[in-house]
Amino acid sequence: MGRKGDHNSLDEELVSLLKSGDDRFFELLFENYYSSLCSYATVFVKSHDLSEDIVQETIINIWEQHETIEITGSFRSYFFRCVHNNCVNNLRKTESYKKLQDRFAKQVIQQQEIASMNADPEALENLFREDTEKKYMDALNSLPAQCRKIFLMSRFDCLDYEHIAENLNISVNTVKTQMKRALAKLRDAIKK
Repeated sequence: MGRKGDHNSLDEELVSLLKSGDDRFFELLFENYYSSLCSYATVFVKSHDLSEDIVQETIINIWEQHETIEITGSFRSYFFRCVHNNCVNNLRKTESYKKLQDRFAKQVIQQQEIASMNADPEALENLFREDTEKKYMDALNSLPAQCRKIFLMSRFDCLDYEHIAENLNISVNTVKTQMKRALAKLRDAIKK
């Protein structure tokens, strides 16, 4: 199933092939990320066929911008973010805004936690299996209210601990403790 070694060198190779317009980009991308991207998209749109359409459309859109595209950070993270955005756009067309907000919030939390753990491809694929997703969401929903709020502010709003402490009128040490608890509980759910 593709390369399991150094993800940084794989990302660098993909970016190089993309920027030079080399068709080997597609082969390497499909070999290493396609099934994970489809699994990820299926979590959002709940349809394997639709998820494949979204992933393929994302690949085409990125390819069409290959001469001007600027990718900072991990290519893998960039690609997953693009698929995520296309899934959300699709959901906006098919669901009411309220339903979208509820689903979007849950999946953004999940995506941010995955990115923060630098999960490897096997762990990522396992995470998005339906059973594992349920355990993760149950763990997230079982966090105490303040703990979950701190986690959301850190991962979703991208606030640092000092700003969270200031916004909630609590100490930075309390924020750190709550984040450790949240991450430990969510990591345990993912490991299972």
